[in-house]
Amino acid sequence: MRTPGAGAAWLLLALLAACGRSAPPPAAEEARQCLASLDRAGVRYALEAAPASSGSCAVATAVRVSAASLDWNQPGIVSCRFALELDAFARETIEPAASAHFGERVVVLRHFGTYSCRRESGGGHRWSQHASGNAIDIAGFALADGTVISVERDWRPAGPKRDFLRDVAHRACARFSVVLTPDSDAEHYNHIHLDAGPYRLCGR
Repeated sequence: MRTPGAGAAWLLLALLAACGRSAPPPAAEEARQCLASLDRAGVRYALEAAPASSGSCAVATAVRVSAASLDWNQPGIVSCRFALELDAFARETIEPAASAHFGERVVVLRHFGTYSCRRESGGGHRWSQHASGNAIDIAGFALADGTVISVERDWRPAGPKRDFLRDVAHRACARFSVVLTPDSDAEHYNHIHLDAGPYRLCGR
């Protein structure tokens, strides 16, 4: 388990050594503060070498997250700031929604992927927010009692699973820039896409 503050301190020392100066530049200080916030929140992560140093596939303070309030079914590379947003989303949205709809805790967030150096699907020319580590594709959740909730299977049939998923997607629109669901288009039939990009779209 990560020692609180270890990630932030390690990065700050590395940046100071590289820059040869007594105080970190603004970007380094922002990174240090973000990593310190992850440590305080108890997010489980490891610093990740930047997938690209510049250009459309660069990730600001890349971290490989394995748990952010909820365990993830697989680690994912995201920007530090997006990791903080996902942690807050889990605590403030997903967990209360699960309690309201099932009287149970969510223990695992299942996702299909985070970072991917690619353009938007559908032949678009814009770079995907996945390329900058600011997106995640949520496939479903697992509850403490063993119940599994799948976006692909449970988005449409009436019942508490559908109501939970739609509640989560609805609330996500208040926190993330873009929310895409199976109601958005055929490409999102099996997941909820969340990103923190410059455009706004609530496709629930």
